[in-house]
Amino acid sequence: MCGESASADEIPYWETINKYLERLDPEELQDTVCRLVYRLVRSRAFAGARIRNRYWQVIADGTQIHSSRRKLDAKSLYRVHNKGTGREYTEYYYYILEAKIVLHPDIIVSIMTEFVENTGGEEAEKQDCELKACYRLMERLKKEFPKLPVCLCADSLYACENFFIKCRDSGWRYILRYKEGSIPTVSDEYGRLKKTEKNCRKQELINGTCWHDFVTDIDYNGHKVNIAEYREERDVLIKKGSRKGETENIKAGFLFLTDLPVNQKNVAALVEAGRRRWKIENEGFNAQKKHGYYLEHLFSRNYQALKNHYYLIQIGHMISRALSETQ
Repeated sequence: MCGESASADEIPYWETINKYLERLDPEELQDTVCRLVYRLVRSRAFAGARIRNRYWQVIADGTQIHSSRRKLDAKSLYRVHNKGTGREYTEYYYYILEAKIVLHPDIIVSIMTEFVENTGGEEAEKQDCELKACYRLMERLKKEFPKLPVCLCADSLYACENFFIKCRDSGWRYILRYKEGSIPTVSDEYGRLKKTEKNCRKQELINGTCWHDFVTDIDYNGHKVNIAEYREERDVLIKKGSRKGETENIKAGFLFLTDLPVNQKNVAALVEAGRRRWKIENEGFNAQKKHGYYLEHLFSRNYQALKNHYYLIQIGHMISRALSETQ
């Protein structure tokens, strides 16, 4: 497979593997990822993870996979630190936008990857960015899985009209982590209507209290969006440090923007689905960076081989997660 002599009977050395990965088209491994996901989805074993028994939750988020002050491939991104001072320097880095599908509360695996990359090097007037990469990823995902009912989840960066249009044209739903500065008019409307509609419901927890609230049919340039809010207040026992044994009052709150219908019966489940976005960090990127997959390691200085190494990590992680669940 690596194109070496037929007399070689040992496991190939890493340089031999890299030479092969430099020649391999990364789309071949992306196709392998898609075929594996298609098989898992078709097996029906994970159908219970779907939102409202229909939509497969796909979580999109970006992460940096390697950085260096030394120049990398011409397609790498760059940022200038301490600009205009004597300590100014340029950091070069590789960045990807990853889409992972939720198969189980503890199992999320890659379904599509889009590399955020420059085409003009440092001479380019504008660098590639995560939002542009997202639109490319959405087109590729729809082409690869044209009939898959998707609910796309992402952070507040994606709360914009173009994203809403692309989801509508694809027949997808979305749940976005919402911050008030993302679309100020929606925030203002929500703040005004929630006082009059009075949908807020309080629930007692073992160590505190939580509240769910929502407002539906907020108009944004012809798009009807809904806002769901979750707040909680808990008394948490401190287990480490000088204050060990003391109780600390913790408050947290989240807003989610969605086009899914929201009512008193389903708002709690919708918030729970929205909060799963953090799983792409915990069960996804962090596991691959800190638990033996070495995602941030520069496996090759050849950009094409680096892409293939990334896809191999995703395939290995997918197999590992599927096996852990069956065991």
